[in-house]
Amino acid sequence: MLKYSQTRGIFALEGNRLGRPWHRLPNIFTRRFDIIESRIGSYFLKKHRSSVSLKKIACKMDVKNKHADLLASPVGNLAFDIDRPLLLTLLNNFYGLETQLENADGGERLPTKTEIRLRNRLALDICQLLFSDDTLGLPLAIKADNSNICSQWAWQISFQLDDEGKRSFHLLLDNAHTDYLLNMLRKTETPPHADTVTERQTAQKALMRQVIDTLPLCLNVRVVELTLNVADLTTLKAGDILPVSLPEKFPVFIGQSPLFNALIVEDHDKLLLSDLRETLAGKSYD
Repeated sequence: MLKYSQTRGIFALEGNRLGRPWHRLPNIFTRRFDIIESRIGSYFLKKHRSSVSLKKIACKMDVKNKHADLLASPVGNLAFDIDRPLLLTLLNNFYGLETQLENADGGERLPTKTEIRLRNRLALDICQLLFSDDTLGLPLAIKADNSNICSQWAWQISFQLDDEGKRSFHLLLDNAHTDYLLNMLRKTETPPHADTVTERQTAQKALMRQVIDTLPLCLNVRVVELTLNVADLTTLKAGDILPVSLPEKFPVFIGQSPLFNALIVEDHDKLLLSDLRETLAGKSYD
């Protein structure tokens, strides 16, 4: 039991995601924080004359965003979004123009063609930067995709460039990209040492042998066998005596399979099997 204030960072898994390590996806980005920070800082400084520093990487599941710039890779679709204050700051730093977010009447100003072109350029450049062998170690061919429509995303990775969280850009992943990242994560993990595998296999064989050795079996002994025809069987009534002859050895079965022959002896009012001989394997038991 946790208080609501203690549940930060805890997310619920849907039924179709159980058994899949979705909770490990943020680690792909956070464990390479220093590399991503260096690549992002160098990109904005060289391409947009802006000195920025990555403060935090945040991840969120099940995000709805229909305004992001859609991109495509051989795996599926992904998208890029950026907070407008950050976008306007980049424009101001590059062109030296003071662009306002709001109109004179207090309403939000519509994006200009310059803003849209910069968003498209940032989307392609940053996604190609992230999905490269030098940054995440997961190279993907990224290109713009204007033919599809997607508004629901499995994961949103937010790259926060200030302490208040108002100047960030976001990478949105679909289910196919999520599975791709998790599969690549499994492949890059260090495989177990050969000695460990051998020890594990030996332990499994010993455990299996122990299970087999302690497996309970039910033995059936055929004491007598009598052959009757149908006419004799229909004439039987209570009190009739059937003549039988007992063999020297009695066959012992496991289910329908004969195992060996044995004598039946009595000891302290108990019937016991003795003198086990003539097994199917051709061995004799004393």
